[in-house]
Amino acid sequence: MTQTPAPWGTGRMGPYETAVTVPQFTPVLDPETQVALVVDANGRAIEMGGHGTSTSGLTPTQTTPGDGSGPGGANDSDTTESYDQDQSG
Repeated sequence: MTQTPAPWGTGRMGPYETAVTVPQFTPVLDPETQVALVVDANGRAIEMGGHGTSTSGLTPTQTTPGDGSGPGGANDSDTTESYDQDQSG
């Protein structure tokens, strides 16, 4: 009778690292400013750090007949994407 070998990855397995308890945070909406806040288990607002803003857009380009390429001309079009990222601290 032949024995099926164990899968190759099982020899690389080890025990899980000790888990740590992650504090409970809850998102809430400030009724006055209508801005989302994150609060801890004691109801204190948690600072989540700075977040930047960005803009993105597509700029179309196109060539049409009559560009000097001959009778009928050539049609070609494409888009160029621009992306600007604000620096946040």
